[in-house]
Amino acid sequence: FLVIFWTSCSGAANLPIGALSHDGPATPEQISLYLPITGPLGNAAAASVHYRPASGGAWIEAHPLHRIRVENTKGPKPADAFAGVITGLTPGASYAVKVTVRFGEISETKTLNAVTRALPGSTGAATKVIAAESTSDQIQTAFNEAKPGDVIQFEKGIYLVDNLQIKRSGTPSKPICIRGESRKGVILKDTSGEILNFLAANDVIIENLTLEGSNSDSGTRAGSRGINFWNGAAPQQRITIRGVTFVGVDMGIVAWGNTKQLLVYDNTLYGNNIWDKKFVQTNLTWNDDGIRVPGTGNAVFNNTLTGFGDSLAVSQGVKNIGIHFYRNDIRMTGDDAFEADYGHRNITFYDNRIHNSMTLVSVDPIYGGPLFVFRNIAINVGRQPYKLNNRNTGFFLYNNTVVRTNGVLSGAGWGWNQPNNGPLVAWGYRNNILIFRGAGSLLAMEPGRQNPIDFTHNAWFPDGKIWWTNSGGCFPTLADTRSKLPATTPLFGKSTRRHENDVISEPDPFIVKVKLGEDYLKQIVTAYTPKLADGAAPRGTGVTIPGITNGFSGKAPDMGAVITGRPIPFWGDRSMRVDNAQVLLQ
Repeated sequence: FLVIFWTSCSGAANLPIGALSHDGPATPEQISLYLPITGPLGNAAAASVHYRPASGGAWIEAHPLHRIRVENTKGPKPADAFAGVITGLTPGASYAVKVTVRFGEISETKTLNAVTRALPGSTGAATKVIAAESTSDQIQTAFNEAKPGDVIQFEKGIYLVDNLQIKRSGTPSKPICIRGESRKGVILKDTSGEILNFLAANDVIIENLTLEGSNSDSGTRAGSRGINFWNGAAPQQRITIRGVTFVGVDMGIVAWGNTKQLLVYDNTLYGNNIWDKKFVQTNLTWNDDGIRVPGTGNAVFNNTLTGFGDSLAVSQGVKNIGIHFYRNDIRMTGDDAFEADYGHRNITFYDNRIHNSMTLVSVDPIYGGPLFVFRNIAINVGRQPYKLNNRNTGFFLYNNTVVRTNGVLSGAGWGWNQPNNGPLVAWGYRNNILIFRGAGSLLAMEPGRQNPIDFTHNAWFPDGKIWWTNSGGCFPTLADTRSKLPATTPLFGKSTRRHENDVISEPDPFIVKVKLGEDYLKQIVTAYTPKLADGAAPRGTGVTIPGITNGFSGKAPDMGAVITGRPIPFWGDRSMRVDNAQVLLQ
């Protein structure tokens, strides 16, 4: 739920802007903001954001709102508006927010009070018990008779089931809970299809059990599914999935239509894909989504995943707004770690750690944005780290660390190769690290337009060829590129020069050295936390980005995902209490 106490403006209403509102339902650690534009207003207008606890205290600067570029958006046309996200908040807490829009000498401030979503509490004692060795039909009967507030608990045992359906709803204050007596000791096993299938059901919690699928990949059919949301009953609302282990499934948690306020956290998911040429150089992984949650107000955090195609995703045909993916630990993914394709606005992907992916993030395309991708780690990327296809606008890549070696297709011969698949307008790439230890050149950024843009304060290895073929030229070195590219207009930064304040990094600038194979097919099984060593070129040479580098120590923030002064996240399933430095799941 969302609570809005008051909105106001300072002085007369001088600018053509509407009321500041929360964009969709509340989420646990974010406030998504939306400010409509009601009349002609130049793109030079800027919207700064500050927030603080509603009880008072110093104002904290967040990332500015993004002006959606309607004319540069492919697909469904968004309305003219500002939008953006405040992150790093506390669940179930009240905050005051103020947004100040400035255009020339005119300014106007809008204010809002909002409450982040509280996480569901513990579910109490069992009200119904499913006995060990119960049949699938008996279990289905128990599900069909569930009432608001029921806690249905499985006794320890292995249950052979067949497409169990959940079609009864709880209420926001009295959800239905389905859980195991113990997470490892209760196994629901379906080798032929969907283990749990949500129909027209709301306010349900699934927790503390194991779901086991076919343990055999079915190719692009992706027939073995852990939890499925039937799109004929969409939108399912306020479903919580926590403390669940998924074993041997093609797809983990997948929705096909609109969903609202899904919470997916502290789960561990094992897919059926493996890291070899047969899988990652073909289409075998393409439909094998780990967690796919299209809709509004959904949050996916602190999950551990391995063996899927796109580990995290939204999907087409749904208005995807206010969806957040954070602190997840992806051990191996045969396609994209995050497929942001078809996202609309206020989508975030941050503080995630990924080993062994083919692409870190796909943006193919988004419908206006903003999309924020920041403080992510990607070790061993087989293709290009960022796929920015189609006519595209409104995505911002900040403080990400990518370390890769010889790859395949778009990842062969270049550190990052972005083909000319459509113009890129109004986007940002700042404070990132890209280490390429393969053979070839550094960067091929082929799309045209590239204006306005923020493309500064990044670290690269090695120094080499950089191509901005359709927006400025091709050059042999970073220094040559920086000096000869034509001027551009910034969005949130100040520089009119791409690559300004970029640095050439050492091949391994980290305290703990990151060891890769000769090529990407060597699966990395050591978990890395790439903290920069003192004196490394990216150390303390970034730029301050409100909402992204808050809390850094020193004169300037570090480039990359691990920023000195900021706490290191706990990645992955916290309920398993796995140490961040452990050997990876395989």
